[in-house]
Amino acid sequence: MITIDHLYSALRPSLRGISAGYFRSTLRGLEPTLEMTPRKRTQLMLTQLRFRGEKSGDFRFQPGVNVLRAGNDKGKSSLLKLIHFCLTGKNDLKKDVDSWISQVELSFELDGVAHAITVDKKGRPRGRLVRGTFEDLASAEPLVEFRNGKQMQDRLEAFFNDAFGLRPLMGTQKDSRKGSDALLDAPTSYRAYFRGMYINQDLGYTGLLTDGLPYGNLFMKVLGMLLGIGGIDAFFAVEARLAHLENELGKEERYHRRVEESLGLRDPATLAEEMGKLERYIDELKVERTGLMVRATSDDADRRLNELTEQLVSLDDARLELAHSLREAEVELRTAERSVSELEAALSSHRALSAIQPDRCPVCEVAIAERRRFPRTPAGECLLCHEEMPEGHGEEFVAIAEERLQQAKASLATQRRAVEARRAEIDEVEVRSRQLMQQKRHLQAQLRSAHQGTIELDREIELETRYLGRLEAERESATRMVSEDGSSNIKKLLKRKKVLDAVLRHLRTLDAAANERRKREFSKRVQEYCTTIGFPGLEEVSLDAQLKPRIYQNGKLYTFEELSPGEKVRFVLAFYLALAIATGEDLEYGVHPGLLLIDSPGKEEMVHKDFEAVVELLSIIEDKHASTIQAIVATTIPAIRRATGAKKQVFIKNDDEPLFG
Repeated sequence: MITIDHLYSALRPSLRGISAGYFRSTLRGLEPTLEMTPRKRTQLMLTQLRFRGEKSGDFRFQPGVNVLRAGNDKGKSSLLKLIHFCLTGKNDLKKDVDSWISQVELSFELDGVAHAITVDKKGRPRGRLVRGTFEDLASAEPLVEFRNGKQMQDRLEAFFNDAFGLRPLMGTQKDSRKGSDALLDAPTSYRAYFRGMYINQDLGYTGLLTDGLPYGNLFMKVLGMLLGIGGIDAFFAVEARLAHLENELGKEERYHRRVEESLGLRDPATLAEEMGKLERYIDELKVERTGLMVRATSDDADRRLNELTEQLVSLDDARLELAHSLREAEVELRTAERSVSELEAALSSHRALSAIQPDRCPVCEVAIAERRRFPRTPAGECLLCHEEMPEGHGEEFVAIAEERLQQAKASLATQRRAVEARRAEIDEVEVRSRQLMQQKRHLQAQLRSAHQGTIELDREIELETRYLGRLEAERESATRMVSEDGSSNIKKLLKRKKVLDAVLRHLRTLDAAANERRKREFSKRVQEYCTTIGFPGLEEVSLDAQLKPRIYQNGKLYTFEELSPGEKVRFVLAFYLALAIATGEDLEYGVHPGLLLIDSPGKEEMVHKDFEAVVELLSIIEDKHASTIQAIVATTIPAIRRATGAKKQVFIKNDDEPLFG
């Protein structure tokens, strides 16, 4: 038992600012649910089904295993659908079968107390449910009375929810209308709970094991309620109230967004966030501008620029001097080249002539006048090249010319080296000049960019500051609008939501250890029955956080969807049998009523040996749990006879004979 005071004491550290009075007012109306002791299991046992019309039938049921055996299309599934119709109001009969039956009656026991329901199917379903037998249907005060299909479904669900201690599962479906509370309030959960009793071939035998969970994890909640997982009724009651509150909160928020949009104003919190980002961006721009200003006005930059200019001037002067020296060296080089050329020509072309004609200059071969050949001096002189001409001729003149040639070549080599040296020096000066000029241009570009960047940043900072001012004005208007139009209601709703969230978390953790124990006990039952019906190499069966089975077989992990078709059918049977038996024997707060309707558990997806395992599983019900479990099985396979005792009434027909006529 949980009281509101106990809850507040437990949650007080996490609910700062929430008074005890506010806490009580938030949970007002939930006190009976919070303080209620969880319901015990109510056993459902069918006793008789009969119907009239174009087709008629009368079938009595016993505890344990009841078998409906006939060929295909002989009425087996239709009988199960009639039972489903009487217990839920949902008519899944085929159109032709539905037209054959005008009235149907079903009697059953709830914890040994007889009940009966009659339904007139001509036109809109009309009928009543009474405490008693078929004989009491006309005279007894009705527990449930209905005059159309909608009333039948709603009132049967309300009755069986109360009888079995089930809570309506709120917020598990989707409504096409925004903000609608219709499905939050609709007690439509009993048909979903019936999935825990009806293994239907039309659903692919998946039932509560389907992977396609609808909105709100409906099947997980159904299975959890049947097993007692999730603990106490308070969990669902608080969850339902929280769903309503969140719906109301959504409506309020949508309303205020529409108001803000109509006024052209945005949410103050959004504006404050945008303003914060803009302020940080303006600060970054200012820091960048300061850096540019430092670079643009730096003394080091000016000094470096002057140094580069002076170095370039000095290099230009040196280049001019070197160019002048190069021109002089090139003149001397050309003179030396001419002398060498003339001497080489004289020696190669006129050596013999010079030896025969001593009256010619041995250097330039110019004829020398007689008066010049024998002057007063011992030697003459050439009038053209002024070469001294010693007395004699022949080899003496040649030796002189060759000596002069060697001297001219040595002078030529010296002049060439001088020219190359000047050119190398000029190249070096020009390379250095280009380097310094590139540095100067780069520095000048940086300074220009810094000045220009400073101007652009000033302009951008000004624009962003103006925009920040507009945002500030918009935020003030939005804040004023919010405070003036009473949107503080949103804050109140959020405060209430905080309380309900905390309570829901506490209720979930309050029973966490017990939930794990229940899951282990139930999984152990499933594993035991799986082993019985032939799962070789099965090591463990467990339930994950969403109550989906995890099967460890031969060292590998499998989900339900990964099983073969035959294994799926056998696993579903083991799962449902464990659900019914464990609820009645192992799970303190499990509420499964102990009825299993099993449609065609041996169809074409199962091989013969697999069905033998199914017979063995059904025999467990008959041999050990017939007093608490009732299974009504529809199948085409004759071997089903072995699943039940010979003294039990078993409906066995030939393949060609229908179950009802």
